[in-house]
Amino acid sequence: MTTFLIVLTIIFTRFLYKRYVPVLGLSCVELEKINDQDHTIILDVRDSSIVYKSRVAGTVNIPLAYLKKNYYLFEGNSIYIIGSEMIDVNVSASFLKNKGAKVKGYYLYNNKQPTRFNCRKRREIHGVQ
Repeated sequence: MTTFLIVLTIIFTRFLYKRYVPVLGLSCVELEKINDQDHTIILDVRDSSIVYKSRVAGTVNIPLAYLKKNYYLFEGNSIYIIGSEMIDVNVSASFLKNKGAKVKGYYLYNNKQPTRFNCRKRREIHGVQ
């Protein structure tokens, strides 16, 4: 019974780690600063219904649920991820990095407010200077 609980705890901890712990090396990047050098792809992992209401020009929309089927499209390219929440960014970035993609950064796009998130302001909101 103790072995079962230990294994269950390890599996649950791994699940929480992959979902909520930020991926190392990723930083928030403003959309205006992303350049088109080195075959840069801006990947929008938000749901299609959300993207339909607030499309970002120049992005490739593949919802997070379909990323496992289409990850091969991004091999060898630099990728910036747009998500609506950090969970979406963490899951997609860790998956793509495990598949060998070069994930450079992310940007959070909030649909509830008319303006986009600003990286510096979001850090200040969470108490990080």
